[in-house]
Amino acid sequence: MKRITNGQLRELLAGLGFESRPSVEPKCLVFEHRASRARLLLPSNKDDEEARLADIISIRTHLLYRGHLNEDDFEQLLAHGQVCAS
Repeated sequence: MKRITNGQLRELLAGLGFESRPSVEPKCLVFEHRASRARLLLPSNKDDEEARLADIISIRTHLLYRGHLNEDDFEQLLAHGQVCAS
């Protein structure tokens, strides 16, 4: 698995139509997708820091469950550090 940064996860979510805003939880960001009503809570770590494995798993689970991304596309992110979000 290639090193995935917080910035790459945020770019992926933005590319899928998620909007971010500060959370009432300290040091967190909320990512919302209005059309599907999906909501993700992530730590507001620096973009260039490596993403925590728990966050990667959580994002993968939610995106697959909600149909925002298929498993092959997410595996491409893990293997190459990029994915074309559509």
